[in-house]
Amino acid sequence: TDFFPLQDFFPKETIYNRGIAGDTTKNVLHRIDNVIELKPRKVFVQIGTNDLGKRVKVTKIIENIMKIYEILEERVEGVEIIAISLYPVSHHKMWLSPFISGVRSNKKIMEVNRLLQELCKDKGIKYIDVHQKLIDHKGRLKKEYTLEGLHISGLGYQVIANELKPYI
Repeated sequence: TDFFPLQDFFPKETIYNRGIAGDTTKNVLHRIDNVIELKPRKVFVQIGTNDLGKRVKVTKIIENIMKIYEILEERVEGVEIIAISLYPVSHHKMWLSPFISGVRSNKKIMEVNRLLQELCKDKGIKYIDVHQKLIDHKGRLKKEYTLEGLHISGLGYQVIANELKPYI
């Protein structure tokens, strides 16, 4: 994710963040060579929320994620792929939240996460469920973990970093 200040949380690790704000699974497939050329040992993949924002069908999102995994496995020798669940959203943080979160819904996000978890189980890929750590009692992104209902706050990134730490 583009805005994740990874070096703040993992200052002793060499981590390349290839997330680009607004990217979709289709965009990642078009620029996957930028990741492959690094010959990474591990690739953490979290993609799909912007697809939902563009009304891409959940099945197409999962199909594209599967292609991303397959390409990485074929072209990066010995790579370990680690999937990260999609983050929840909140249409209630502030008056602009519904406009910023757009058509994304937590129902669709949970559907993507469920199918992603099944895909990972079938392919033997580790799956990190950060979604459950970020939700409030109504299943929405906790207000303190978001800037405006979609993007994650510093406190939210701390929660996520804690979940990623064992895998880094």
